[in-house]
Amino acid sequence: MTAIAPEGIRADLARWHLGPVGLARARSARAQVRRAGNRDGHNLLLHLQRRGRLTMLHGDTAVSGGMGDILVADDSRPYAIDISDTNECLILQVPAASLGDGIGLGNLHGRLLSGQDPHVAFLNHMLLGLWDQRAMLGDVDDGVGELLVDATRLVCRQQRGAPFVAAGAETPVTYALRHLDDPELGTASLCAATGLSPRAVQKAFLRETGLTPTAFIADRRLSRAAELLVAEPGRSVTDIAFSLGFSDAAFFSRCFRRRFATSPREWRCRGARPS
Repeated sequence: MTAIAPEGIRADLARWHLGPVGLARARSARAQVRRAGNRDGHNLLLHLQRRGRLTMLHGDTAVSGGMGDILVADDSRPYAIDISDTNECLILQVPAASLGDGIGLGNLHGRLLSGQDPHVAFLNHMLLGLWDQRAMLGDVDDGVGELLVDATRLVCRQQRGAPFVAAGAETPVTYALRHLDDPELGTASLCAATGLSPRAVQKAFLRETGLTPTAFIADRRLSRAAELLVAEPGRSVTDIAFSLGFSDAAFFSRCFRRRFATSPREWRCRGARPS
């Protein structure tokens, strides 16, 4: 797991093991976390939002959840999560093997489980209650973890017939993710590509990412630039900037400094810090 974040970011992670499952609370300012596929195990990760928004990116798909929603990730597959400012979420880690057959784990990666669903709300109440009372329940029997596995299995089964946007579906957000290298990328080109009105494009971005098209495009370009600066040390800063749709290297450097509180060259020298 690698975090891309400004120097001096304030964040903390607390963990609690309950039998077969793990429960963690993550609090952070604005950042991005990238995860490679896990080769040492296979777990389902359920991210329950308590405050702020999370946007999960995998392939060309972006899905965003707010307070009460759950974002599901399969840790055997790579993905990234954009974290909003003043963010807090609970993360339930459930071994895939404990969920049994018939769940369809492959179809759960990148799912948004709405907090309005009664089964999701039930799981939410269980997780929130356990975490908020963990000081008193620190020595609770491991059987409670089995109950969480059962609750997760129930929620997952309810999702089998739910509609799901395929990774290749062309929404304004997925189109933007595929065309970050286009200097003309913006609301006008998104409208032309998708046939939607400017208002519909704005609504789509706010619904899926919590950001305007302009803010999302800028943030994704800068996050990608931060990754490339470290991953490709032999490549010039200007070349990376131009490859991500910036037409002015000085403007790119100013934007990068505002986003990460350091210059592109300084970022490259110190490297992104693994978590």
